[in-house]
Amino acid sequence: MTRDGFRFGHALSPAALWLPAALLAATSACAGDVSPPAALCDPPYFACDGVCVALRSDRSNCGACGVACSADEACVAGACEARGDGGGGEGSGSGSAGAGGSGPACGGDRALQRCDGECVDTRTDPSHCGQCGSACEPGRACVDALCRRTCLEGLTDCGGACVDLTADPLHCGQCDRACDPGRPCDGGACGCSAEPSQDIGAEVPQRVSGTTLGADDSRSLSCAGSGAADQTFLFTAPRAGTYLFDTFEASHDTALGALRADTCVELACNDDAGSVQSQIAVDLAEGEPILVVVSGAEGDFTLRVGEPGPVQCTPTALEPVVPQTVVGSTVGLEDSVSALCDYTSSLDATYTFTPPEDGLYVFSARSAVSELLVEVLDGGACTGDSLTCSFGFGESVAVAELEAGKTVLVAVASPVTAMREFTLDVFEAPACPGVDLGSEVPQTVTGSNEELRNVLAPCFSAPSGGEATFGFTAPRDGVYMFDATGSSFPALLEVRRDGCTGEVVTCLDGTSQPARAPVPLASGDTAVIVLDSYGEVGDYALEITELACPLIDLGSTAPQTVTGTTADFSDILAPGCGYFGGPEATYLFTAPAYALYTFDTEGSTFDTLLDVRDGSCAGPSLKCNDNADPTGVLTHSRLSVLLDAGQSVVVSVDSYEASGEEASGEYTLSVTQQEALPCPLFDLGDSVPQTVTGNNEGYADVLTPACGAGASGEATYAFTAPAEGYYDIDTAGSTVETVLSVRDGGCGGDEMACESGGRSSRAIVRLDAGQTVLISVEASGEGGDYALNVRRFDGPGTCAAPVALGPSVPLSTAGTTAGGSDVAEASCGGSDAPDAAHSFTAPEAGTYTIDTFGSEFDTVLAVFDGSCEGEELACNDDVTLEEWYEPVSALEVSLEAGQTIVIVVDGFMESGHYELNIEL
Repeated sequence: MTRDGFRFGHALSPAALWLPAALLAATSACAGDVSPPAALCDPPYFACDGVCVALRSDRSNCGACGVACSADEACVAGACEARGDGGGGEGSGSGSAGAGGSGPACGGDRALQRCDGECVDTRTDPSHCGQCGSACEPGRACVDALCRRTCLEGLTDCGGACVDLTADPLHCGQCDRACDPGRPCDGGACGCSAEPSQDIGAEVPQRVSGTTLGADDSRSLSCAGSGAADQTFLFTAPRAGTYLFDTFEASHDTALGALRADTCVELACNDDAGSVQSQIAVDLAEGEPILVVVSGAEGDFTLRVGEPGPVQCTPTALEPVVPQTVVGSTVGLEDSVSALCDYTSSLDATYTFTPPEDGLYVFSARSAVSELLVEVLDGGACTGDSLTCSFGFGESVAVAELEAGKTVLVAVASPVTAMREFTLDVFEAPACPGVDLGSEVPQTVTGSNEELRNVLAPCFSAPSGGEATFGFTAPRDGVYMFDATGSSFPALLEVRRDGCTGEVVTCLDGTSQPARAPVPLASGDTAVIVLDSYGEVGDYALEITELACPLIDLGSTAPQTVTGTTADFSDILAPGCGYFGGPEATYLFTAPAYALYTFDTEGSTFDTLLDVRDGSCAGPSLKCNDNADPTGVLTHSRLSVLLDAGQSVVVSVDSYEASGEEASGEYTLSVTQQEALPCPLFDLGDSVPQTVTGNNEGYADVLTPACGAGASGEATYAFTAPAEGYYDIDTAGSTVETVLSVRDGGCGGDEMACESGGRSSRAIVRLDAGQTVLISVEASGEGGDYALNVRRFDGPGTCAAPVALGPSVPLSTAGTTAGGSDVAEASCGGSDAPDAAHSFTAPEAGTYTIDTFGSEFDTVLAVFDGSCEGEELACNDDVTLEEWYEPVSALEVSLEAGQTIVIVVDGFMESGHYELNIEL
């Protein structure tokens, strides 16, 4: 046969039969090569210059590589033949239309081939790589008619698959980083985060351990600051209902949020449920997935998932013996007791204790956590009345007077974190005061604290070396010095008025300042002196002396001027408008007649304070002033008081600075007398509405409003209510910043309201028909023009016509719910009290804080979208539970720019004056 056939001594494979002659010749030249070379192209295609072509039909390679047919010829069965006139058959050049067939020539371009009716370049087309219908794997490139491992431009090889990292939800931004279920991948990020969540399933309850150590800020929470590390969990509701999530067992500051799993829209967010841990409640449908985000400071945490239900209060019974010590933990427990001194949702351990006999019992808890509290409740139940509640740092000591056989409940908690371990000591308190020192002055008492217990915990001391307590009764009006600097250890010195549980007058930490306290006492006043240490045991010494106060008697002369330097004196008194620290000069002055007396320090060389006390250094402060003009010379103080003939006062010239060169200096004290003007100056009668104007420059400074006062005088007006109801009194239209005060009856009456609100102070008061009040208008600085407006208060806003609030924030407004109607339905309470509605339009998008701080009754606060009939966006009752505050409300709500809400101030079974504050 010819050289294209079987002249060679080896049998050829079927594929080799189609090899071009040149390639066969090259094959035969390889001496000793007994096997054919690997085929470059699958039959019936052959490699020509690295490109797979069909020799039977390729006009550029017809029958053999490089053999081209002329323009009027077609390649039929590997031979060039003249084109027919449209006849069928293979010779006509029509070819096959199948995936592997070739069609008519493509405009003479040798590189193109017709596949499925289209001209393609089988050298580069991934759908027809090397031959028609031979497709590469998705994303793979066709190079020189061969499918390569290389991915197409814009795609990345992830585990053998070519993917688009900018859009693939299984490989979003990088290989194997999957988006949460239902979240698309857009631009290489999963919408709200590029970080995947940890699927915690649908188990309830459950506890999940996590950490934000080394994590990124991948989720955006409205209640967490930017840059806060976070970890996200995917939770699926096993049934329809409300679910609770908290981080109460975390040891660091956390924020907690819930997002829709499909859109990442925020459903709930909380930063600090009263303290540094957080809690949220979310209503979910059965099977609904959400993303739970733990953010905040970096650290390990435990996320608790549960459902609301009856709080379990299962206290542990203690033996009815003292002393005893128990070790406990709050990990995994609930918040079963709402402590009076607790402001958080704190996990608590509870115990019942039955005292064996009447007495004063001490419950002292210690823990490694920074803050903890102990509460004792009557009746042995978690809902009993609180007998006492104590808060401390490292140690908390609660002391309660108990009756034999009457069981109490003791709760131990930390507002900061779950306590893995704490120690509770129960013992009967020693007698307090331990020693009665009587009224002897001077005297010194010594002893040792080695066997003493920590009961009162002065200055929040913990741990304690043991405290010694002493009772002292003042033999006369005066200032008494209690000095513990002679002790062998840095002493903690605390002075309490009227017994061991009375008001703390002063507390000095001997580690940072001398334990030496001057205390003004009236004749017969009793004081308890508590001497303690920071865990040190040793000998103590307490010295009691009487200080000379006042130092100088000015007699009854007015006018008169005295000069001196406070550097020659000691620090004895704490002025009402200043602090302990700076020495003061004290003078006794007796009024020669009923008149207005002015005391002035103009000409002094340092920042002075003036304080006037009634009768003695231990008497109450009648008036105190720092700076006659707050915007003027700081060295100059001035005040005026109305004194009866023969009335004695103590005048002290003190310093605003507590230490340093500015704490003392040379002073000038002037006393002048002027005729007492009538008070009130004007009578407004009973007409409403009415407006009066005036200028209070030159008026006497007689009154001292509780909400602030300058040294300028006040204009005083009498007003008589024509009918029972609320009256709206304000200073809108004034050119000076005003202080507005309303007193019952006259100048000496009890203050009913006091407002200091810039140039428009406002007070709303309820008056009986015929009741007369005194209204005073004072300038907080120098006097000037003022306006006073009096009118009937028409009542609070209603849902139909809410009070419109301005769009600027922060803003504050006042009003009363008394006289209103109970219209709005707040979900968190207030159904038995009248309410007041306000409309507010958000000036910009953001999270707004709304509260009723400053209100005079137990408020309930609710926010509705658009109107009272709209969706309730938030509701709160009693954000503050501390006994020294009135219960108030506060909440946060996220608003869009231009969104209008209705804010309803309601009450918990009561009504009254409220303050409403909004800030962004």
